Amino acid sequence: MNIRILLRSMTMGALAIPVTVGFGLWTSPVQGGGHVSGDITMIKGPHSADEARFEAMIIDDFKAVEPGVNVEFTTYDWANMNAELTAGFASGNPADVLYLVDLIYPNYAEQGALLDMSDLVNSEEWAEERALIPEFAWDLARQGDGTWGVPVLGAVYNIFINKDLLAEAGVLDTWNNSYADMMDAARKTTADGVYGFSVRSRTGDFAFWDWFPYVHNAGADILNDDWSGCGLWGAEAATQFLIDMHEAGVTPPIGSMSTQEQFDLFKGGKIAIYHGETPQIGELNANPPGFDWDVAYAPPGEHGQTVMGNFGILSIASASPNQDAAWEFVKHWASGPQVGRFAEQVNLQVVREDIIADMFADNAAMRKVQQEFVPRVQGIQPHPQILKILQSIWPVAEQAYRGGMTGEQVIERMCAITDEILE
Repeated sequence: MNIRILLRSMTMGALAIPVTVGFGLWTSPVQGGGHVSGDITMIKGPHSADEARFEAMIIDDFKAVEPGVNVEFTTYDWANMNAELTAGFASGNPADVLYLVDLIYPNYAEQGALLDMSDLVNSEEWAEERALIPEFAWDLARQGDGTWGVPVLGAVYNIFINKDLLAEAGVLDTWNNSYADMMDAARKTTADGVYGFSVRSRTGDFAFWDWFPYVHNAGADILNDDWSGCGLWGAEAATQFLIDMHEAGVTPPIGSMSTQEQFDLFKGGKIAIYHGETPQIGELNANPPGFDWDVAYAPPGEHGQTVMGNFGILSIASASPNQDAAWEFVKHWASGPQVGRFAEQVNLQVVREDIIADMFADNAAMRKVQQEFVPRVQGIQPHPQILKILQSIWPVAEQAYRGGMTGEQVIERMCAITDEILE
């Protein structure tokens, strides 16, 4: 199974919602041994308005065992991530440690900007820690013949449901049994300014995240098995279902609302079935809406019932002059106590298997996502051109949602675009 953060303010936690969580569970045992020294810099997109404070906790714990290393933390802006990181690499003096998402790291790896960490992650001294990260997570960090980082965090794109609206319509127990049941529920809950169903539709809002589960449930993917061409054949009916949803009058007007505006509608009790993401759970917990809600995932398709997620890895720049200290800090950041505490602070998921049983004890929705949804995640294929492909093909779906195009026509056009990019 492949797993993985988006490049804007609402994804992979770039949603800067302050959250208050009980992370007293986490103590601070750290790895290391005072055998490295020097200065290093880490760069990462913010997952919270309190990012600097949370990172300071991690750095302070590291300093306790590696007093000779000074770590400077800095951030990039999610919306300008590619430009900022590219400029850093081009300068010849990039950050030593980089938090990179699966949409972009393959391109930097292909360019030689990242250190191949295969020997480090497969070393005997780190074997026990490596084994605690499941193989599907390592799949996301491998590209070509190299391993380009240590998997640490993930964001899941779940569905939020208004249980009150679904119960009133008599479909609470059936709405996600099948696509037909989902359509029935959306129709029955649409009335008087309430929409039964909502997905993102605009290219700039990374709407393809909401489309992916339906594609994967159909047994399809963006690329074929050897990544030589389009793999979307088979997703025609699933795409047609989403087109039918928009043509049924059960969704907000196509392209009329941003992601935040749709979320605001859900919080206001105006959407029954809303495609969102886990960082939004923090806001729902902090400011409970006036109805009963829950997290869920899409109905099963012909080939499965998957959840979309994308993940971030900790990489080391090939130009780093202090790769030894950078590796010690990566190991520290990725350790159970550190990544577990951070994930709880910002409402994101982890891939380490040794800490999930005790996480989110006071957050039922996040606990459900971590324990029940993450095992179903099938993420993107980390190809160097994957971001370009997704940004290039999505306007076709956006146009189709507005009407006048079939699911078969959508997939045919998307595959033509994809194959041209891969030539």
